[in-house]
Amino acid sequence: MVYLREILKHNKAKLFQHKNIELAAYLYIKSFSELSNNSFELSPEEEFALIGYKKEFVDTSKIVAIVTKTPIKGISAISNVYKFAGLYLSAKDELSQQMIEKYDQSDLKQKYFLTKVEPSLISRLSKDILEIDDDPLVNLVSTVLGVSLVNDTDFNTTLKSITRDCDIDVQMQILLEDVEDTFLQTKFINKNADEVVRDVMNNFSNAIQKIIKDRRVNHPTFRIEDEYDVQDILYVILKSIFPTLREEDPIPKVGGKSTKIDLIIREEKILIEVKMIKIKDSNEIHFIEQLKVDFESYHQCKWLRKLFCFVYDPYKKTRDISNFNDLNGERRKGENNFNVEVIVVN
Repeated sequence: MVYLREILKHNKAKLFQHKNIELAAYLYIKSFSELSNNSFELSPEEEFALIGYKKEFVDTSKIVAIVTKTPIKGISAISNVYKFAGLYLSAKDELSQQMIEKYDQSDLKQKYFLTKVEPSLISRLSKDILEIDDDPLVNLVSTVLGVSLVNDTDFNTTLKSITRDCDIDVQMQILLEDVEDTFLQTKFINKNADEVVRDVMNNFSNAIQKIIKDRRVNHPTFRIEDEYDVQDILYVILKSIFPTLREEDPIPKVGGKSTKIDLIIREEKILIEVKMIKIKDSNEIHFIEQLKVDFESYHQCKWLRKLFCFVYDPYKKTRDISNFNDLNGERRKGENNFNVEVIVVN
């Protein structure tokens, strides 16, 4: 799923190079707040479609006039699904029949797109998909809709085939982004990002036993000697779950000192700081003071919601765990605030 994220990221950048009605449709569905921040190069009829995507008022009689205009060489306002969808959003009652007709004439990919414009069509698509067996997209759409069980092999085969052989247009981009979101949600069903990160940290000591003690014959064990070793292992574990995880990102200097955040999950507004109490350390006091200083720098991250402080104490040097627990809770400075949670394992 990591490779899919990179493909989608690259393709999204390409979509933004063309200020057309397709981009307006994409933003309406996937990032409505960005729609008004973009300028477009559109035909007069597409300008009316853009009004629909922006959810702005327009005289519906003008929309009906465009849609019912006599086709020129067989091409009408309904021919381009992106233009039609925008026009439909401005006059749903008047164009409801045209929407049904457009849906019935569409292939599976386009039907899925139309359900994003008119959600009431989802029930129809859920029934239709059970009768489709000649479209490779069935596995992906079924996964998103949750209407049938798709085994991992079929799902991955379909995904690789589509991303390798097909051009990723706006409709496919929307579907694949929904596939990725669904995959990440169902992988850790009933758990939010904070809970997943917390579970990984609490199970860290158990998970690493395989590489520090139980390696196969003639394979060297891994040595965890400092916090960078801990950070690398934690990175590998979390990166498989959160594809957008990044490493150290310097934040603005506070009092002449620049702080580096160890791990970042920006989409979830999570920062992770990693510490290791080594054999030469006497107790946890130095680390407590270090964290308190770092907290002041984190107020510069105005988007920060949750700060996890992961402390690996393999030599059990912590004398009083409450010293760390006292750091937990809300941190406020001016208008900025974030929640701190310290997790200590050995």
